[in-house]
Amino acid sequence: MSKKKEITQAELNEISDKTGLDPDILKSWYKEFLQVSPSGRMNKKNFYKFYKMLRGNTENLHKITDYVFSCFDIDSNGYLDFSEFIIAYSSTSNNDCRKRLEFVFMFYDNDKDGIINDRDFLKVIEAMYEFKGKSKKEYPPVKCVQDIFRRIDENGDRRLSKDEFIEGCMSNKHILDLISPFEM
Repeated sequence: MSKKKEITQAELNEISDKTGLDPDILKSWYKEFLQVSPSGRMNKKNFYKFYKMLRGNTENLHKITDYVFSCFDIDSNGYLDFSEFIIAYSSTSNNDCRKRLEFVFMFYDNDKDGIINDRDFLKVIEAMYEFKGKSKKEYPPVKCVQDIFRRIDENGDRRLSKDEFIEGCMSNKHILDLISPFEM
């Protein structure tokens, strides 16, 4: 996507194809995006403001925004362009559970190597506990991660592939509710 203020019809059509959103709705979203990031590139600070506006004034949202930003920043350049943002946001909001779980996987796979190990999972789970206001004493994050890996790590290597993660989450609603930052 270009780095200019105006979005072309071709860009809108391409994004529309990927998101299923009407180009007129995308134009409206783009105007909102430019209100927060006039350059057309959103940094983490602006992302937090924009995401907070979209999610509502969620008290502990700041606990997970770095992870969400990293998940949305497909090219890992430290900025979101409109295309990255809207494709990711719409995928986390759409009705296809598998598509949403792909983004949840990316949320935990911060180094984007296609694998989630138990240490990385623990860091994000701790942030999720804070975000969701869960007691770390009642069910310690370390125990939570051990239980999740015991249930969904098919080969026991303490590393989850995308398929293991998605299949494990789809077959266990409790895990899905516990680990997802997005509405499932």
